[in-house]
Amino acid sequence: MHTLLGYSWAEIASIVAILSVLFSGIYWLINHGSKAFNKNINSVLKPFYEQLQALIVNIQKLNASFDKQQVNVERLEKRVDEHDRRLDRHHERIKSLFERKENE
Repeated sequence: MHTLLGYSWAEIASIVAILSVLFSGIYWLINHGSKAFNKNINSVLKPFYEQLQALIVNIQKLNASFDKQQVNVERLEKRVDEHDRRLDRHHERIKSLFERKENE
């Protein structure tokens, strides 16, 4: 009878079959466990993801609002500068009128 490492071919075939069943079972447990784990992780993280998406939308709206406010502030600064120049001209005119009146 032929043997390998002291085992007969029937014994080696039985050992290989048992190892195959064990490894198949372990693979199935790992695969099934990872699917269940991913499902649970997904169900836990989904509300956070939705809140994060809502936060991103709100930040984008806030940035758009800030951009509009920046444009308005720049426009108002131009108007203030224009009014400031007008005030300076009026002040000079009033000053020249008082000087003219004093000279008369």
